[in-house]
Amino acid sequence: MKKNLKVSKILWSIGIASLFLTSCLFVSCNSKKEKKAELATLIFSNSSGSAYTPLYNISVADGLTEKYGLKPKIELIDDSMGPLQTGKIDGRINNLTKPLIAGGNGADIYIFVGTMGGGHIVYANKKIADKVRDPKNWKGYKVGLATQVTSQLVLNSFLKEAYGYTNDDIDFKYLDSDPAAIGVCSKGEVDITSVYYSQRELAESQGLVEIAELVDYSPDYACCRQAANGKSFRKNRPLYVAWSKGLIEAWKIYNNDENRTIEIIQEITHQDEEWVRNHIYDAKGTAHITFNPDPYYNGVLKQYRISVDQGYINKEHPRPLEEYFDISVYADALKEVIAEHPGDQFYKDMWAYFVAHNDKYPGFAEKYPETL
Repeated sequence: MKKNLKVSKILWSIGIASLFLTSCLFVSCNSKKEKKAELATLIFSNSSGSAYTPLYNISVADGLTEKYGLKPKIELIDDSMGPLQTGKIDGRINNLTKPLIAGGNGADIYIFVGTMGGGHIVYANKKIADKVRDPKNWKGYKVGLATQVTSQLVLNSFLKEAYGYTNDDIDFKYLDSDPAAIGVCSKGEVDITSVYYSQRELAESQGLVEIAELVDYSPDYACCRQAANGKSFRKNRPLYVAWSKGLIEAWKIYNNDENRTIEIIQEITHQDEEWVRNHIYDAKGTAHITFNPDPYYNGVLKQYRISVDQGYINKEHPRPLEEYFDISVYADALKEVIAEHPGDQFYKDMWAYFVAHNDKYPGFAEKYPETL
């Protein structure tokens, strides 16, 4: 009887211990789940017409921001500014001209980091292509462009800066879209146009002749930037730093691990490897597109000035670009990444690029050293 009682006590002790261990494991697992659930979220939109944008795709797929406390959510919606301005989303990944113009006219938003640059081709009607290969000969010709898009602002800025050309020298015609611009150029209603590289097949099928890439006229120009809702940006600044850190780390993966990058984009686009490679790594095929996340204030400043000049931004009282263009979030993010990887030259080179492309920002020299 005593022996059975002793065995019962031992079994009871083992049961209690097992229950305690199970409870600890349960609490531990729940704690981990709660910790994961506690990650903050920012909602970003990308254009419904472009599901892939390599850096954010890499960052999301590889969980690059989660170690900094951010779990981003991406929604594919149309290109309107409404969701951003009303706060239904925290950030917008694509496009520069719409937030540039909206912010210049008082919208509570901030442009803060880059998505892409380059990517446009300049075409001419085949009858006059040889005559207009040099843009200094464009005086008196008609140029047809989709309105309020990067190529319109970059071309206008370049022609004014390089040759002093204005709307009095060149007859600009504005269309609803790139395909519309291609159509009127092929008919001879305008002489020259510039469209996104994805329209190459359409342009060439209608007999247009490529006379240049837009980077030939304006090297390294800014295209799509990312914009944030003003209230969210001020409230959640550390999260935007985390988001930017993810983009910075993704830029290194994009440059150093093509196989991983292509694998990620294939999963999103359901295209074969050749298609993906052609669209994100073929410099000539994409009209020298780049996905550098640098904010590039200097390049955006040119487009801001031409937007004011052409009346898209109130000429009488234009809001200064630096009021709604923030370079500090990206700078802080890059500083942190460099500090976390002190021997990594790739990130140090990104700082040199940042200095060269943002040094026209007011007070830049006082805030940011040339080297870290």
